[in-house]
Amino acid sequence: MDMNMAWLTYPLALHSSREFECGDKTAEQCSWYKQRWHFWYIADYVFALSTIAFFMTAIGIFIIAHFTSSHILGHRRFRGPNIWRKLIATVRYLSYRGFHVKSLRWNSAPVGVLLLGLSGTVFFFCMDLAPQPYYWPDIMFGGSPPLATRSGWMALACMPFIFATATKTNWITLVTGVTHERLQVFHRWISYAFFVLALLHTFPFIVYHIRWHDMEEHFSSSLVFYWTGIVALIFQAWLTFMSHSTVRSILGYEFFKATHFLAAVVFMVTFFWHCDYTLTSWDYFIATAAIYVPSYAYSWFRIIFEYGFTQKARINVEENGFTRIVVPAKFKWTPGQHCFLRFTSLGLLPALSSHPFTICSSPSIEEDRPSELVFYIRHQKGFTRKLYQHALERAGVEVPVQVDGPYGGATLQKYRDSDRLLVVAGGSGAGWILPFVERFARAGLITQKGERKESSADPEKTSALETGAAPGPKSLRVILATRDTSSRKWFLSSVSKLLARYPSTHVHVEVHSTGSAAKEADLPEQAEAPRSISSADEIEIHTKGHDVHVPGKELEGRPRLPAIIKEEAAKAAEASESLGVFVCGPETMQNDVRNAVAAENLEILKGSRAEGVYLHSEHFSWA
Repeated sequence: MDMNMAWLTYPLALHSSREFECGDKTAEQCSWYKQRWHFWYIADYVFALSTIAFFMTAIGIFIIAHFTSSHILGHRRFRGPNIWRKLIATVRYLSYRGFHVKSLRWNSAPVGVLLLGLSGTVFFFCMDLAPQPYYWPDIMFGGSPPLATRSGWMALACMPFIFATATKTNWITLVTGVTHERLQVFHRWISYAFFVLALLHTFPFIVYHIRWHDMEEHFSSSLVFYWTGIVALIFQAWLTFMSHSTVRSILGYEFFKATHFLAAVVFMVTFFWHCDYTLTSWDYFIATAAIYVPSYAYSWFRIIFEYGFTQKARINVEENGFTRIVVPAKFKWTPGQHCFLRFTSLGLLPALSSHPFTICSSPSIEEDRPSELVFYIRHQKGFTRKLYQHALERAGVEVPVQVDGPYGGATLQKYRDSDRLLVVAGGSGAGWILPFVERFARAGLITQKGERKESSADPEKTSALETGAAPGPKSLRVILATRDTSSRKWFLSSVSKLLARYPSTHVHVEVHSTGSAAKEADLPEQAEAPRSISSADEIEIHTKGHDVHVPGKELEGRPRLPAIIKEEAAKAAEASESLGVFVCGPETMQNDVRNAVAAENLEILKGSRAEGVYLHSEHFSWA
């Protein structure tokens, strides 16, 4: 397979020829060579298309699950036979159950995702390593070892799916409902498979030609072919290893984004050149472009035509040290969603890269009050520290910003289909809680007053009220664990302001003070169980010259989340109600919550409970 650059000459060819002659091979050798697993001239059909079929099957399963969940099994009124409830419980258990490695401070993916990854591993190993031989017994069969051929085609077939899972707006999210941040695990895993297969494609050539003592001759005669392969592999290694979260945190997000994009461009150019027009290899580049370019362009067109370039963000620093960003908005969003913000006046790197931030407000339902995107950011290093310093020096200043979003967030149907809500957050996740409190309290006020005219500004709520559907959650329990006294006060003050606008008797807030917050309150932190700070069922604090009252209680010590979830699930089961759990926090908190919810769904499979528990997890950092 010589690289003669014939594709640069007229007429341009999209595919190379499949013509084959046995030549010096005997009839028996020719027959053996033309078998399905050996024949080089159909290797793209056998290995690349099989890989495509594997990925499309997995996506198809998610499409069916998404349609079934959204239109049949997911509605609160649809209980169905016992087998359906057990099916939902099984899917939820596989989606939630995970493992935590304390020494590495690492959370595994859910069991279901791990099983999907395992099936991919088995598929690739079986397709690549099970067929024999790995090397030709004689040089007359060609210069491409069978192992290298198989690996190369399977690697090439991975490429469209890596790009399909790379963009914020993508086709897979559209048809499966799996948000782009949750697709990142598949983006990384497919990239790992791509790189391993690339290595299994490369090294057999080296071994093969060393064996036949023609490595130097072959390298010099196919110089362009080998050099493009080497360059592509180097940049692929950079793309694979420099994307790891540990390396990314050291180098900085802006540096990662810039180098990742540049390396991807160099890789694609050299890889395209390397593939030549061998058989159908260029079809996979066309497919990649057809998948990636519209997805990438859509985000930019939406920024330009829907949001424009004239948006201004007002920034200042809150009393707890959070940087507060406020951006006017003309669109609707749901709790837990995030936007990518690009600040074009704060330096070159911030202008070249956008950063994801969770929206900590709800869209307005009042005609005379415009909607505002509110973000609360705890500064660390890099861009967030620069933004914090800018807000300190120029409090309330307006800076140009490009808004891309909203993305992700809690599914409204799952939110509405939950009779009881349990919202859990830790540390800087305090701001993430606020939209849940506001939406719940606001909906309760509208329902009590019967103000359908006001609710018409909220299409999701209007449809629920006017069509006679379930009216939404009946109670909300909020759990916040924080080590910071200023964050505790800020959070309670923010909740108090929301409840002053939308009074609700069904909101219960629990603030667990840990670490320094417990010490400042002059309370020894207890590891065994949280202890109530006040006997009254109302939190009272004094801040900014006024008293704050929030329904709930304040405790010292970490919340016992498995026990809390078990308690809420028992109450829901006793009243034949459904429970929805929403969590945003550090890895240990995420692990405790997801495994506790998985355990409650397991009770359905055991037959001891009829109602399941839904979970939505929002990570501090997924990018």
